[in-house]
Amino acid sequence: MLRVRLTYAKRGRACFIPHIAIPSVFSRSGYRSGISFQLSEGFSPRPRISLGPELPVGVPALNEPLEVRLLSFSADELIRWDRALPPGFFFTGACFVTGEPGSAEAKSLNKWCEASSCILALREEPAGASPLESFLQEMKDLGDVLAFERVEPLGFRCILENPAQRSPGFLVKALQKRGIIEGWPDIFILREAVGRLDMAEENGTARVLPLTHPLSEEFEQALKKVATGESAFSD
Repeated sequence: MLRVRLTYAKRGRACFIPHIAIPSVFSRSGYRSGISFQLSEGFSPRPRISLGPELPVGVPALNEPLEVRLLSFSADELIRWDRALPPGFFFTGACFVTGEPGSAEAKSLNKWCEASSCILALREEPAGASPLESFLQEMKDLGDVLAFERVEPLGFRCILENPAQRSPGFLVKALQKRGIIEGWPDIFILREAVGRLDMAEENGTARVLPLTHPLSEEFEQALKKVATGESAFSD
C-alpha cells in the first residue's frame, strides 16, 4: 500500500462544489483514469481519501491537501487522473508519505495542517485607508491572525494558525460583526495554501509551506520524478 499526498487547486465553478463532495470528485475521476485505490473495510467499501481543513463553498484555493491510499502508483496514472478531473480542478503538487506507523513523518494529514495563507480584498474599496488593514491589525492584536501584509494589487495576505478552526468563514464573520461588510458578496477571499507554519529566523516573518513538492511547468517530467521518489521542485 502506498500513501500519496497531493495538493490541488479549486477554481471557477469548481469552487461551488462542497467539501463533503470532494472525495467523490477525486474517486470518480480516479476510477475513470485507472487509479488503483485501496478500499476501506465494511459493507460499503470506498477509496481511502483524507482531506485537509474544510473550505467554504465559493472560495477558490491554490494548494488544498488530500491523501490517498493506492495499491500502485505511476506518473502516467497521475497525469491521466489530472486530465480526468472536472473543470476547475487540477493537481499542484505530489509526494509520498513515508515513515513507520506512529512516527512523526507518518502522522495524520490534519496534524500537518498547522496554518493557512489567505488573500483578502474588498469588492469595493473605499477612498483613503483600507478598513481591511485596521481590521487585520485588530485581529493580530487579539491573536486571531498571526501576521499580515499588503500584496499589491491583490489586497492583503494574512496567516492564520489552526485552519480547522480559523477558516475563511471565520474572517467573514469577524468582518460582518464590525460592519465592514454585509456578507460574502462584499469580499474576495482566496486560500493560497494550507500546510506547515514556517517562521524566518532572521526577521520572524511567517509563511505557510504547502505539504507537497510543487509541480513545475514541465508537468509530466515533474510527475515522473515524484513517481520515482525524487523531488519535484521546479528548477
